[in-house]
Order: sequence, then C-alpha cells, then structure tokens
Amino acid sequence: MQISITAEQGSMLPGVQLLSVYQRVEFLYAIGKSARGMHCLVSIDYDDVERLEVGDTTMEILEVIKKSDTNAVCEVLLTGTLAKFFATQKNVWWVSPSHTHPHGMTLTIRGTRDSLREVRNALENILFDGYDMRLGSESEYHPEFSDILPERQTVVLNKALSMGYYDPPRQCTQRDIAESLHVKQATVSEHLQSAEATIIKKFTSEF
Repeated sequence: MQISITAEQGSMLPGVQLLSVYQRVEFLYAIGKSARGMHCLVSIDYDDVERLEVGDTTMEILEVIKKSDTNAVCEVLLTGTLAKFFATQKNVWWVSPSHTHPHGMTLTIRGTRDSLREVRNALENILFDGYDMRLGSESEYHPEFSDILPERQTVVLNKALSMGYYDPPRQCTQRDIAESLHVKQATVSEHLQSAEATIIKKFTSEF
C-alpha cells in the first residue's frame, strides 16, 4: 500500500514543515517504535548543512552518522501525526520508497492483510480525503532488503517483522521466531544481528 500526500493536502499535519526545511527526507530503516513516534535511520538532502541545526520540526535528530555539504544520514525520532500513528500499529511497517519531497510526501507500507485494512480505515479519520492511495502492484515498491541480504536472513527478518518483534511493546521473542521457523534461537539471533548490521552499513556507505 502506498500513500501520497501533497503539501496542500497535508497542510494540517505538523510534519509538513519538513518540506520547507529540507529538500528531501528519505526513510531508510526502522530502528524501533515508542509512544513518542518512529525511531529511524533517514537520508536528508539540504541546500545548507546548517539546516541540520533546525530544532523546531517534527524530526528530532539524535545522531548525525555521516554528512556532506548536501546530504546526511541520521538517526532520528519522527514525532509527527503520521509517525505517532504508525508507531502504535502492529504488523505494519514502512518500506522504501518512503520520503518527503518539495511538493509533498510518499509512504510505502507493508503488513498483514488485516492490519493494512485497519490502517486504511484509521487514515480516513486522520487525513479525511487529503491523500491518494495505491494498492498492490500499483505502488512503487522496491524490495531492497532482498537485494542486499542473503535469502535466509531475509526470511528471518520478514518473520520477525510479521510477528511483531520490532513493535512496541515487543510481541514475540527470538525463541518464538525460532520455533515458528523450526531453527535454533541462536540462529535467529545471528541472522537478525547480521541483517541489521548489513542494512545500516549499506545505507551509511551510500550517502
């Protein structure tokens, strides 16, 4: 499922101010969720590196991992309306491409069928008619995890996501994941750690 919101459609959302501060904010990887919002890695494009010092947006920069004159990879906490909403949702997660741009934003979402149905219904109460939605093959989805991870790591990571391992509060343990895949807990732990490290290194090395 993919949601597109123009700056005009999202004018009532506090996160729309990001459009005037940064040229582009691209979601890379979800680290976790909390009552405050989404804890993520993002890539930020700007015309002035001093814009990273702006402190009144709905994106709290926790750490600048790598930066240049026009781009930075950062660990952030997203605290806007949509980020807080998705932080409370189980079995739903953001994937690439999810980003802001000068004219609005695009969110690509994956999850279980029931969870996506609940999200669609809830978004109507948050955004009303102020968004466009594309489903299934209509959305621009790039399965980057499967491109950079070995097949077994992808299987374990997807199982962890679907079982709510990264949800707040955590919905399962590594032992639960191991039992569902009929492997040892140590194997799950190793695959998840390797997958997380690969994803972070992949994105920080490209920007």
